[in-house]
Amino acid sequence: MRTMGLPALAVFGIALVACGHESRETVSLPVTVQTVSGGGGEGGLRYSAGIRPDVQVDVAFKVSGYIEALLQVRGADGRMRSVQDGDFVSRGTVLARVRDREYRDALAQAQASLTQAKADFDRVSQLFENRSVSKADYDAAYARYTAGQAQHDQAELALSDCTLRAPLDGYVLHRSIEVGGLVSPGAPGFTLANTKSVKVVFGVPDVLVGSMRMGSAQSIAAEAVPGTVFHGRITRIAPSADPTSRVFEVEVTIPNPDGRLKTGMIAALQVAVPREVAASAMLVPLNAVVRPPGDPAGYAVYVAEDHNDRVVARLRRVQLGDVAGNMIRVTAGLQGGERVIVRGATLVVDSQDVRVIP
Repeated sequence: MRTMGLPALAVFGIALVACGHESRETVSLPVTVQTVSGGGGEGGLRYSAGIRPDVQVDVAFKVSGYIEALLQVRGADGRMRSVQDGDFVSRGTVLARVRDREYRDALAQAQASLTQAKADFDRVSQLFENRSVSKADYDAAYARYTAGQAQHDQAELALSDCTLRAPLDGYVLHRSIEVGGLVSPGAPGFTLANTKSVKVVFGVPDVLVGSMRMGSAQSIAAEAVPGTVFHGRITRIAPSADPTSRVFEVEVTIPNPDGRLKTGMIAALQVAVPREVAASAMLVPLNAVVRPPGDPAGYAVYVAEDHNDRVVARLRRVQLGDVAGNMIRVTAGLQGGERVIVRGATLVVDSQDVRVIP
C-alpha cells in the first residue's frame, strides 16, 4: 500500500503543478491600445496648455521708504480691508503709499534753492542789460538757475513716486508688501493682470508649424468650465524653435469678458493636421514609449499582435522625432495600422499574453 501510494501522490502533485502553470500562462494583462496613424487621426493633434493673462505686469516703487498705507476695499463681510490677491482694480487707482516726509522736505529745500537762484539770475540779467556785469557772470547765474530748476523737478517727481498707482485695469495676482514694511526701488509690490483676454501657448513641431496661419480660428476647452467651447484666433507664431524642445511656440488669444477663464487653468485644444503632414508623420502617444530592457539610452513600444487565438505583446525598438502635443513622432520601427499598447506599456514584457480592453 505504501509503495503504491507514493506514485499516486507524485502524479497528483504533478497534476497540480501543471494546472498552476497553465493558469499562469492563460492569465493575460489587460491593456489599452491605439492604432498607429499619421498626424494623430482624423481629429487632429490634441494639446494641453496653461492659460495666461493677456497682459501681466509687476508694479514697483521707484523710491525707497516705509509703507504708510495700502488701498482699502470692502470685503465679503462688508468691512474694509487691505487690497489682496483676486481683487479687481481700475487704472490709476492708488494701491499703496510710502511715507513721504523726507521727500516733502527735499522738495521744500529744492524750492528754496530755486527761488534764490531765480532771484540772482533776474538781478544779473538786469545788470547784464546795462553792461554792468560780464557775459561770464551772466552765464554762471543762468547755469545756477537751470540747475536749481532741475533739482526742483527731480524732488517733485520723487514725491509723486511715493504713490503707487495701477497702470491698467486688472486683477491683483499677488501682493508682496505690508504696512510698515520697508521697500526698495524696483522691488515689485504688486503683480497685476488683465484677463479680459487670455492666451493659450503650446508648441508644435517643424512639420506642422508651416501649416499654422496668423489669424486662424482655434477653439479650446477647459475642464474647469465643462460643456463650454471658447473660440479665439492665433495671434503669434514663433519664428524660431526652442533650442531644447525643438518646437515652435504658437499663441492663441481667447476673449474672456466674463472672466470665466482664470490664470493657471488647463486648456485642451485640437489642431487640425493637413493630409500631406499626416502622411509623413507617424505618431504614437507619449505614454506608449518605454525603455527597452538592458538599453537605458534606447526607446521602444509594445505592439499587440494576434497569435492564433491569443494577443501577444511584441517589443519594437523605435527612433523618435519631435513631440506634438501628447504625441511623439516615430521616424523608424513602426508601420501604419499597428496597435501600440498605451495603458499597461510599463507593466508588459515581450511575448506576454495581453487582453485588449476599451
